[in-house]
Amino acid sequence: MTTAAAPATATTADRVLEGMRTILSTVRDNADRAEAERTLPQSSAKALTDAGLARALAPRRFGGYELPLTVWFDLVREISAVDASHGWCASLLVHHSHYIALFPLAAQEEVWADGPDVAVTTAIAPVLTATATDGGYRLSGRTAWASGVNHADWSIVGAMLPGTNPPEHTFFLIPASEYTIEQSWDTIGMRGTGSDTIVVEDAFVPEVRTLKLSDIREGRAPGGGLHDAAYYRAPWVTYAPATFVTPMLGAAQGALDQFLASAAERATAQGNKVADFTSVQYKLSQIGADLDAAELLIRRALELSGSGADIGLDLRARCTRDYSRAAELIVEAIDLLMGMSGSGGFATSRSIQRVWRDVHLAASHLSLSPQQNYQHWGRTHLGLDRTPGLGMY
Repeated sequence: MTTAAAPATATTADRVLEGMRTILSTVRDNADRAEAERTLPQSSAKALTDAGLARALAPRRFGGYELPLTVWFDLVREISAVDASHGWCASLLVHHSHYIALFPLAAQEEVWADGPDVAVTTAIAPVLTATATDGGYRLSGRTAWASGVNHADWSIVGAMLPGTNPPEHTFFLIPASEYTIEQSWDTIGMRGTGSDTIVVEDAFVPEVRTLKLSDIREGRAPGGGLHDAAYYRAPWVTYAPATFVTPMLGAAQGALDQFLASAAERATAQGNKVADFTSVQYKLSQIGADLDAAELLIRRALELSGSGADIGLDLRARCTRDYSRAAELIVEAIDLLMGMSGSGGFATSRSIQRVWRDVHLAASHLSLSPQQNYQHWGRTHLGLDRTPGLGMY
């Protein structure tokens, strides 16, 4: 069953962006609760879905909007400026519809049988055990860091595909009824993301609900050719790291805006206005420039990913390099802003300390690793083979 297609126009993008802005008060009101409960409140999860975020990158064939990847960026950045955990989950809600569109058609029809407003989580590290059986695989094991799992209808998990030589990292799509959730998420950053553990016990996954990482990596996933948007056929690394660096950027930009607003009114104990200090003006300018540079790097990668161009290894390597550099610029900016906030910035009542924690945790995501991504760009441009043992490249 499919839902009537919706046109992907500028009007649609504007409507989704405006819808997102109407829920920012809910995000703001629930930020402390999400932090305390280590997961988004149900009202937040519902608000994100009701705002149409799951439809943004979903195919028009199933009632989605197939909006440009830069709209995804804009949605997530604005939400993250209010609360990074909400922005992180929003980023995944938008992007995972993109992932579903890469699976075989039968899987898409199953997930979107009642429309595109479906929440999907992922925990794609290949740690589960898959055993071949008639028509598919039996899947068992535990996989952590499934952000938003407490509100998800489906999950994409990872295992090494048996019967291949060498075994292939493969994604398996399973409904929430086929797994349980273990409350394991307890960190100092991104606390509200509910990135708990999925426990699977001998679940059957039909062949049509599997997807090889190698196919996603090369932009040749079985579902990619079924829809119009070019990003369904783009190499994985050109867009996937944006999922995690965009919430970082939005959170840091929100913190900068708050600092600028407060600095205009603040004064030292001696009565001197903080805004009059040359050192403050200098540092804030540097922070603003670094965040703008990060935004330009992210936008360039996303525009390339959605362009339909032939994206060779050199451009893929540039994308991963740029996502890592953007993350570094954001970390440097929030560190500088935190330093300017003084001891008071560490008060639990101050939002800057939460942003500082959230940004640092997000920067640790493997897809943003400078060590890996910079090495890969260097190898590519020095005429060497792809980095051995890393299937994402």
